[in-house]
Amino acid sequence: MKKFYNTLPILLISLFVSCSNDGNKEKKNSNESPIRTTQRNLDLRNPQGTDYDACDCNKRSQKIIDKTIAFRLKFDSMVKLKQDQESKKQIRKFAKEYIELVKKCFEINNAQLMVESECNNLKLLQAKKDSLRRLGIQIEQGESVRL
Repeated sequence: MKKFYNTLPILLISLFVSCSNDGNKEKKNSNESPIRTTQRNLDLRNPQGTDYDACDCNKRSQKIIDKTIAFRLKFDSMVKLKQDQESKKQIRKFAKEYIELVKKCFEINNAQLMVESECNNLKLLQAKKDSLRRLGIQIEQGESVRL
């Protein structure tokens, strides 16, 4: 009888632990479905079905920054760019496009965007943003970029 009383707590703890692990699996599964639902909703908003994985986001960000740098280099100085109203609108359009992309990418990928990989070259992206900043454009400000 003493052996039974000694093993009873061990059995109860084992039973409790095994049941609690099953509950965690169910919680994990229930946490995954809203994420998948969100991704499906974003896909519905984007009829092309374009993926917004970390690599795609990096590539698109670089493309927007490259377009902005090329556009800015058409002008000798920021003063000349600021004098042209259409050019200011174009820079704001690029900045708005960049911010919208960043928002979508963070909604889908969260911290995965901060993981360096072959296709997600964070150093190159930062170097391009720094180049653009040296040219007088802070694209991270979005539509409210100061020109």
